[in-house]
Order: sequence, then structure tokens, then C-alpha cells
Amino acid sequence: MKAQRTLLCGLSLIIVALFSGCASYKLGSHGTLPFETIYIRPAVNESFAPQSQAIISAQIREAFIRDGRVRVLNKETEADAVLDVTLTDYERQAGARSRVDTEVARTFRLELTAEISLYNANSGDFYFESRRLEQSTSVYSDNPYATTTAQKQGYVQAEYNAMSRIARGIARQITDEVLSPWPSRKEEAIAIAADEAESVEAATE
Repeated sequence: MKAQRTLLCGLSLIIVALFSGCASYKLGSHGTLPFETIYIRPAVNESFAPQSQAIISAQIREAFIRDGRVRVLNKETEADAVLDVTLTDYERQAGARSRVDTEVARTFRLELTAEISLYNANSGDFYFESRRLEQSTSVYSDNPYATTTAQKQGYVQAEYNAMSRIARGIARQITDEVLSPWPSRKEEAIAIAADEAESVEAATE
């Protein structure tokens, strides 16, 4: 009997804890963005990604407008924050090979790398600088280095379609990186100081 009462008490405490936890939990973060408006500069293409600059610039802008947490402005001088996007690298990696000719690739993995910086127009410094993001997708087509015109045209069209997917993916990543609440400079300084104090304490033990 005593064991049953103990079990019931334990279960009751667990249920209360669960409900209290659910009551205090809310979807998303309470962090407040330190800016209300943003200007997005056209993406700079320093990679060999074909026809990427315009489509990625458009997708980034649409992603921010769709999100709605900040207003996207057309004039840089009026914005609280300015976003820079540079496409730094673009790679093609061969995947599956043709059964007839193993030197001919039938699928390719495309990967685009971008670096983003977010500038604080009010204070004149950066919220963050040169953050690296990557987005990849697969292309199912013939070898882009093949000699026949038909094969080359088939791959060009497939790569163009794939670039649209990459653009949407990298735009979502950039939006999340910029708009997801991150610690303030004060909070970062406190965290760094705490880590350094722990390291010193551990070294002296």
C-alpha cells in the first residue's frame, strides 16, 4: 500500500512538472531584432556559378518580404541594416556513372558557397561579418564536358533548373541567419568572459 502511494505521488509530481513545463514553453524565441528595416545589396558573384547573381538576389529579397519581420527598403541610406552577399565558390562533383561508359557522369552534385555580412547603419559597424553558408543539390543529366551538342544543351538546361533550387535554399538560409535572434554584444561579452574564467580556473586546478 505504501509502495502504491509512493508511486502515485511520484506520477503526480511528474505530471505537474510536465504541465508546468508546457505552460511556460512558447513556440519561437523572444529575442528582439535590433533593426526594423533592411537594405539588401545585389549579390556579388565571385564564383563560377552560371546565371546566379540575378536569381539569387531576387530570391533573397522575396524570402525577407515573405517572412515579414523586417521591412525591405529600396534605399540603402534609409535602412537600419544593410546585407551584403558574396557568392564565393561553386563546385560540380560527378555522381553516378553511365553503365555504357563509366567515364560519362549521369548525375552531378552542385554546391554553392556564400558569405554574408550584416552592417549596422546606425552605429557604423557590423552585426556580423563574413559568415559562410552552403547550399547543394543534384543534377540528373549528361556529362557537361561531353562533345556532342545535344548532351551539352541537356546539361545546361538541367543546371539552370538546379540553380533555381539552390537560389531558394540559400535565400532561406540567409533569411534565417539574419532574422534568427542572436545574443547582443553585451551578452556575447559576458559569455566570453565566463568561458575565459572557467578556462583559467581549470588551468590552475
